[in-house]
Amino acid sequence: MNVTVSILVENTTPSPSLVGEYGFSALIEVDGRKILFDTGSRNALFNNAENLGIKLEEVEALVISHGHFDHTSAVVPFLQRFGPKKLYLHPGIFTRRFLQGKKGLGPNIGCPFDQEELVENGAKIIFIDSFCEIMPGIFISGEIPRKNSFENTGGNFKIATGHGLVEDKLPDDMALLVDHPEGLIIISGCAHSGMINTIEYLVEKTGRSKMLAFIGGTHLITASEDRLAQTIAALKTINVEKIAVGHCTGFYAAARLLNELGPRVIKADTGMSFHF
Repeated sequence: MNVTVSILVENTTPSPSLVGEYGFSALIEVDGRKILFDTGSRNALFNNAENLGIKLEEVEALVISHGHFDHTSAVVPFLQRFGPKKLYLHPGIFTRRFLQGKKGLGPNIGCPFDQEELVENGAKIIFIDSFCEIMPGIFISGEIPRKNSFENTGGNFKIATGHGLVEDKLPDDMALLVDHPEGLIIISGCAHSGMINTIEYLVEKTGRSKMLAFIGGTHLITASEDRLAQTIAALKTINVEKIAVGHCTGFYAAARLLNELGPRVIKADTGMSFHF
């Protein structure tokens, strides 16, 4: 199995020809088949793909990690440019979502479309809420159980209901998994379910403990000292060769991970590619 993971949208980039944008998107190529995982928050996806020589029209399917704007805002523009595509997503992504901060309730941070708009623009929607294989060796986690006591969604998130705002536990948070013969490759949008919960669930579902890589967001930017310490302790027991963290990980958490876990930890940037 030949696998390439190319980061097309990340908060930062060292390349002057690419655009850093708050959000995440990655192209996953497995034996010539291409899947786009998330789309970022504006239009950096298209600029970066063009400058990296990546042909987005060859993408077979889109997978959405969860219903926040910084992972979904280029979905409709993508469909408008490249025509009908399969779109894998959790049925709960369409709700209005907010972040409660120290200065009050922020603006809607949910995805900027509804189901009808997706269909009108050619999406062939496939709802996913449980672990499933979408192509040979490629899986979507579905909802990830929250089993440990130290991880949370990473923010004071709220969801709009008919009875007002309630806690948003982000049940739609999902990861993508490539089951490579040499080890698991996990692609994460934000890991609102928890980085360790995500890893442990996918290890449980596959029965495989060796991991080639964990790539993407971890939402450790708001993590307490206790959560960081327990996350690092857990990662020390997990057989993972590369941890490429970005987006919502935060500078301090990324620095702690590097200091504690050594060179297997790197900062993810727009334009990076990983080959397995």
